[in-house]
Amino acid sequence: MKNKYFKIGKKYIGDGKKVFIIAEIGINHGGDFKKCMKMINVAVKSGADSVKIQTNDVDESYMQNTDSYKEFKYKNFSNKELLKLRKYSESLGAIFFSSPGDIKSLMRLIKIKVPVIKISSGLATNLPLIGEVVKRKIPTIISTGFLTKKDLDNLKKFINKFNFRKIAVLKCTSIYPASSSNLDLNSINFLKEKFNLPIGYSDHTIGDLAAVIAVSCGATIIEKHFTLN
Repeated sequence: MKNKYFKIGKKYIGDGKKVFIIAEIGINHGGDFKKCMKMINVAVKSGADSVKIQTNDVDESYMQNTDSYKEFKYKNFSNKELLKLRKYSESLGAIFFSSPGDIKSLMRLIKIKVPVIKISSGLATNLPLIGEVVKRKIPTIISTGFLTKKDLDNLKKFINKFNFRKIAVLKCTSIYPASSSNLDLNSINFLKEKFNLPIGYSDHTIGDLAAVIAVSCGATIIEKHFTLN
């Protein structure tokens, strides 16, 4: 494989010339459409290449009366609103995309034609979900925060079944916030050797030092959670 990088719109991922920055909104908009628009604007003004939210069908993804169900309830946008967010982001020169929590949500994102799909660490072993994305040849970014070495082996074998290389893998420590003692940024090199794909880093630390070090270790994508304050 001569070139591991790929292009989304006018942005290159993994070419080594410029780090691709993802401003992770998640559900920090609280279900407020205007707030989400403002967060997109702030992210792009700060230099982000892309903005990402999370899209979930809570009844599909979580058991009722659980903390996760309560947290994600009423945080979704309609297809019309998602399309507006995508077009607004594009008008600012940024890529808009999302992490689907389930196949039903994935189909909604496909319908509004998001140019890339993010698979969260918690769903990186959900091979049916990943398969639905990759078989449609949609550029895919996969976080690996919860994965064991065996899980990584299974993921590699699975994606290798598809004749598709527009996939990037993110090193991640799934603790909020993560302390520097838990990061193991040297594993970025392990992922580079294992997957032979663009490798990035999803940063859950406070501050920017870990992201800078991750880039020095070879990360070509940085994802960072943020709020307006």
